[in-house]
Amino acid sequence: MLMKIRFILLFTFVLMSLLSWGQIIIPKERGSHEETVLAKHYFGVKLNPTAQSKAVTYMVYTLFYDSTKKYQIITKSDFLRRFSGGAQSKVNADKKNFLNEYDIDPLVFDYMWKVRYPEYPFGKEQIPGWAAGTFTPSQHQMEMLKPFGINHPADMIYGDSLIQFLKAISNPEWVNRYKAK
Repeated sequence: MLMKIRFILLFTFVLMSLLSWGQIIIPKERGSHEETVLAKHYFGVKLNPTAQSKAVTYMVYTLFYDSTKKYQIITKSDFLRRFSGGAQSKVNADKKNFLNEYDIDPLVFDYMWKVRYPEYPFGKEQIPGWAAGTFTPSQHQMEMLKPFGINHPADMIYGDSLIQFLKAISNPEWVNRYKAK
């Protein structure tokens, strides 16, 4: 009888082991399928110096569906090529000329730094900026920048806010109000 019980237990154990192997999940080979990654791409700028001693940082900003973010720092010339549709970009896949579409003067990119600095921060020449603070805009000027998503001088401006920002700093009336703060 003891032998019979041992045989049944052993048989049950072996049978369960064999059946449980059917439950092993074998993953697909990496790269055998393509997942859809939901992300939105934007042109962005920061009124912060770059590692290359430039007063403004240009970037492609990617916001993924799970709220993770990616920043690709690019040069001003690369930014302008992509922004104007002269180069392929995830942000501008249709190669639209946003300068023409939104009536933006490309020279705005030459004086964008003036919003952040009272004087050009690099070089020997003293070129005046528009900022009233020592190294940053004054509190009143920061209030004027809030509609563009800037709550701190190092904040990024991107998407529709960037378009509105570029149009504002191209407007002499807005610039005069900003400089008066």
